[in-house]
Amino acid sequence: MAEQNMDMELQDIDVELRDRIRGIIADIVEVDIDEIEWTTHFWDELGADSLQGIEILSTLERRLGITIEQRLLAEMKDVRSTYGVVLAARKGMAPDAS
Repeated sequence: MAEQNMDMELQDIDVELRDRIRGIIADIVEVDIDEIEWTTHFWDELGADSLQGIEILSTLERRLGITIEQRLLAEMKDVRSTYGVVLAARKGMAPDAS
């Protein structure tokens, strides 16, 4: 059932936005973009540190023209969660804490 939900979510996303997010993360964490999937954990799987997390947040803000509250950095652990934070920022609201 969870797999179906993941597939549904992947079908409903803006692929261009997802790939921009992946590219930003790949540049900052210094890995090949192909290593970054929808649920690849930045900290555990890619070895990103807190400074790189802040750099990811600020680069997303600058390149996408949005504002992300620093407290949301803790939620940005993979492309999926970061995508949600970015969408919420574009709409001017914080994502649901679910």
